[in-house]
Amino acid sequence: MALRMVGLVRAKGGGFTARKSIPVDVRDEYARLYKVRWEAQLRIPEGTPTPFAKSQYSEWLAEIETRIATLRAQRNGEGQPLTRLNALALAGRWYVWFVKQHESNPGPAKYWREFGDHLVWDVIYPEAPDSYHEAPKADPQWEWAKEPGVREAVRPQVAELARVATFLANEGMVLNASAYASFVDAVSDNLLPAVSVLEKRAGGDYSHDDNPQTFPAFSDGPVRSSGVSCWELFEAFVLATKPKPNTVSRWRAVFLEMQREFNDVGADGITEDAARKWVHGLITEKRTAITVREIWLSASRRVFGWAREHKRIHQNPFKEVKVDVPRSVQTREDGRSFTTAEASTILKASLSYEKPTTPTERARRWVPWLCAYSGARPGEIAQLRGSDIEDRKGLYVMKLTPDAGTIKTSKTRVVPLHEHIIAQGFVEMVKRFQKGALFYNDSTPQQVSADPLKPSRDRADTARAHLGTWVRGLGVDDPNISPNHAWRHTFKRIADEIGMPEKMNDAITGHTQATEGRKYGAPTVAAMAAALAKFPRYKLD
Repeated sequence: MALRMVGLVRAKGGGFTARKSIPVDVRDEYARLYKVRWEAQLRIPEGTPTPFAKSQYSEWLAEIETRIATLRAQRNGEGQPLTRLNALALAGRWYVWFVKQHESNPGPAKYWREFGDHLVWDVIYPEAPDSYHEAPKADPQWEWAKEPGVREAVRPQVAELARVATFLANEGMVLNASAYASFVDAVSDNLLPAVSVLEKRAGGDYSHDDNPQTFPAFSDGPVRSSGVSCWELFEAFVLATKPKPNTVSRWRAVFLEMQREFNDVGADGITEDAARKWVHGLITEKRTAITVREIWLSASRRVFGWAREHKRIHQNPFKEVKVDVPRSVQTREDGRSFTTAEASTILKASLSYEKPTTPTERARRWVPWLCAYSGARPGEIAQLRGSDIEDRKGLYVMKLTPDAGTIKTSKTRVVPLHEHIIAQGFVEMVKRFQKGALFYNDSTPQQVSADPLKPSRDRADTARAHLGTWVRGLGVDDPNISPNHAWRHTFKRIADEIGMPEKMNDAITGHTQATEGRKYGAPTVAAMAAALAKFPRYKLD
């Protein structure tokens, strides 16, 4: 007999199925978060008792409907706000609920061990920043996992693993965007402890769990005042000014954190004292004063200044905020350049790839040498295509152009190839690839994000980051130098030592000329080639 229940039907092969259409108005955002666009489907395997199937269906439907309601509330600026304290308090309620759902019948301990491993290694670890891969020992506690950008990236998966939508449905709560983010982040911090308790329960250990007592009590918090939010301000700035994708990626972390900090008052409610206190509080052992000044304060001041100019807010609370940066202690005699030994280590390792067959191997073989003999930015080299290497009447050059990717100056620059690069067979290698990318796989079109506030990471940028990890693995792991960018400093130093004119040096490396006078009469490609001819070969003996 068929089960007579709305939405849940018996499958022909046994078991049950259910479908729930995703409404058009939230379809795009639902697909971005949950990877389902048209309809959510539930499949319950054969042999599942009918009462249990009904229970599963009810829980599944509540989760889907809560997701939809939450997306609509966030889109419309509705939903319940939460203070940061209340977000943690609500996570405490979730913790008790989640453990209670399973502890009476936790199943095998292996399940919870694998659950925890999946959370750590499949959900969180892939979002580790380049800085961690370059120097993992500098952050053994994974403090990077609490950075806003990482938080946002893992949030949908954490919410699904923790059954956040079901919990909120049981609580009868719909949160606004900022509150939801704060709550899921608090859950993320407590999901692994909850899983650890359930692993103990599965092993027969039902000793007292002290964790629930560590959460604060839930209390009514203030509601954000009317007006534009910090995130809305950032969104308007990005849409109006269209900054470079790398800038958006760096600054979004600033405004995600700012949104959480000032959710209660909105952008126009931030006072200068509050802005100063927040900025200074950003300085930690992991986040230096210069990072706060050059990224966090700079982004805040720029966006709020733009908003003030366009009458979107009444004041720029960051205008007069200052961050004092202590004078750094320079212990390296070579400064930010590679030492002779470091340069030799990298270049020798590059030569070990005699017949590179993959983009990664080609990057390791050629990018360090190209950087060493040009002083170009590593990202400019990593995005080179075969079509960017040109023969100009016997003079081989590489054309660094915005058509290939990001160029800091947004201007095309033509740089001659050093004779040692040509002697090693670089041009012959390039001819085999014709017009395609040299150092990353471009056989399939790159998926481009439709969200201007979350631009896709360029594949060339990923190649550059992986190269840096490889260099660190060679033992060139001094945290005071960049594993890729240090070639730029090294080139400038050697060029100065051999007497290359500063104007020529800047033209080759793509540095802006220091004076208006030096901007006139840019060096020709032939003149740059003549200057590079005097640049000595690297000796690896």
